[in-house]
Amino acid sequence: MELDNYIYKAIVHAHDSGMSKDEILETTIANLPDSLHDNAIAIIDNLDFNNEQNERDFNNLSELFNYIFYLVNQNKNDEAILNQLSNSCNLEQFEFAKYALRYININRIPSAWELDNVHSELVKLDIDELIKKCETIKNFAYKEVAYRIILQHLYRAFCDNKPIKWFIDIARSTTDETIIKYCDRAAVMISKAQGVEPIEALESAKTDIEQPNITTSESGKLIVDTLAEFKIAAEYIDAQCGPTFNRIKIKLGKGVSFKKIQDFGNDFVQQLGDTLNMDTPPMVSVVPGGAAIDVPRRYREIVYFKDYADFSSPIDIHNIVIPGGVGVDGKYVDIPLSDENVTHILGGGRTRGGKSQFEKAAILYLARRYPPSVVQLALSDVKRVTFSKFSKLPHLIAPVAKDAESSAKLFSLLVEHMEARYREFEKVGVETIAEFNRKHYPDLIMTRIATWADECFDLLTDKDYCDAIELDMMKLLAKAGGAGIHIMLYTQRPDKNVINPLIRSNFPAKTAFATTRPEDSCIILGDDNTLAANLLGYGDFLYKTSTKIVRLQALYVGDAEEPEYFKKLLEEAINQEDIYNAWKPEDIEEFTFSRNINFSHKDNKAKFDNSFGFEIKLDDESKNSILNLYRRNYRVDEIVKAIFNISRYDGKSYKKYRTVVENFLSSQGCEEDDI
Repeated sequence: MELDNYIYKAIVHAHDSGMSKDEILETTIANLPDSLHDNAIAIIDNLDFNNEQNERDFNNLSELFNYIFYLVNQNKNDEAILNQLSNSCNLEQFEFAKYALRYININRIPSAWELDNVHSELVKLDIDELIKKCETIKNFAYKEVAYRIILQHLYRAFCDNKPIKWFIDIARSTTDETIIKYCDRAAVMISKAQGVEPIEALESAKTDIEQPNITTSESGKLIVDTLAEFKIAAEYIDAQCGPTFNRIKIKLGKGVSFKKIQDFGNDFVQQLGDTLNMDTPPMVSVVPGGAAIDVPRRYREIVYFKDYADFSSPIDIHNIVIPGGVGVDGKYVDIPLSDENVTHILGGGRTRGGKSQFEKAAILYLARRYPPSVVQLALSDVKRVTFSKFSKLPHLIAPVAKDAESSAKLFSLLVEHMEARYREFEKVGVETIAEFNRKHYPDLIMTRIATWADECFDLLTDKDYCDAIELDMMKLLAKAGGAGIHIMLYTQRPDKNVINPLIRSNFPAKTAFATTRPEDSCIILGDDNTLAANLLGYGDFLYKTSTKIVRLQALYVGDAEEPEYFKKLLEEAINQEDIYNAWKPEDIEEFTFSRNINFSHKDNKAKFDNSFGFEIKLDDESKNSILNLYRRNYRVDEIVKAIFNISRYDGKSYKKYRTVVENFLSSQGCEEDDI
């Protein structure tokens, strides 16, 4: 009997692992003596392989996950699995099942037998069919098989001396970034073998029109020759290829002033527009050792946020940075808010200049990279659309301000935080947040507050609140940087009469995106600098500090094109572990967010007053719930947690809810000692 029990357990385990009836029969007969065959076959016959029970109870989500894994191993398609589960699961379980099914499809490690079958199927396809098939594959392991076969196709094409254009056409036919990188790599290898500069070779191959293959050095010679025709002596030095433009560096002849070519952009278009595929004037600027002519590329590269944002390396709480962009040399540049040459940033640019994408990339990076104890956020968004996706972040010190009134209160709160920090500095004998954190870390850290005000033009022209906002802004710009409060002020409409010179001069860093007029560039960059008027838009911007000015291509978040990736980072930011102990001012009332109040009852509401505080009103259902829990010997903190989903870790929010519950219980005659 004991042996029969072992056989039964082994067969049931094989069945639950996804083996078919025939596979179990074959294995059983091959491994058991003849005397045990009849009993084993009887056990197998009693198992239901074809008609799974339509209704099934799941004790927990782990059991449901294992059952879905079993169904996937049975090679059932997604629709059949979900149809089967719809009869067995409640709403919560069914939502979990959809995510679990997707996760299993992507991450399941197939057997060697399955991988061999996939390889046999894919290896029969030609390159075009294979790429289309690869785009539909979900499972990582299956996709790796497809990638290996695609690489074999590309290698054979490389050995057969296929032209660069063949690889570019393959890359154009897909949206799979891995395949595109394979094709670009092969094209670069071919270009090097042909003695052609890689970037120029790719550019030439991407165009549908037969054009002469002009290298950057030839472009430089054409520019020098053109200047000579205008009696301007110059010599070509070198060139760099950035994601959106090629920088040609020249050295002007002795005695030739830079002013002679400063506004030469339109003449370059007139003379070289057809030859260099140039339909917009190039930016002309001074660089160390010469002058730079930035020739726009015909095919611009998109610099994706996900390719440069690093969330894996250890956090340095002494060096808080935001994404900058990629320079003409291909190197990624970040912007250190904790650097005394940055601290506050003034920025702006026209519509479609890339300003909003830059802001969103910076906020998303800060929220995902740093926990709320290290970085907090203060956001003002009078357009109500730029920062709306960040409204649930725990990093916010207040709800996103959506008009001039709430923005004025937000800036007033920041002034309070600043003054409280300087009182703490005086108490402990330091002058800046950097000194404070060096002295107290890792036991205690002072959080940095990054403030973004999008479209400050509307704030500084509001007749009721502009004076208060401007006054608080000037206070913050004067000394908030040392206290770790950073102001980022952005606008589409720079106006010298709105953003007064005193405010502008207190921003040590500037980020100028493409502007409509040269005058707008001067307002942002200062020093009569009109370069932003020659930028290309869509993330092309100038980053200026007191020590340098560089041209960068901003990172593209793509929150509309890849909402799942954006949502994933937001969820990770909300749920990330926070291991730091943050210093908190004792004399400032914390702002409380409505989003943190997770009521069990729909009619239970918290009403917010104009100072971002709130009052709590209990509905009848909540009152009954409180009394029922109290009679069942629940403590007050347990009642608050059960009904409002608020715990001691929520600080002053918890205290307010606890007080409301205690007052209600006292009003019902409950004894104070029991409470």
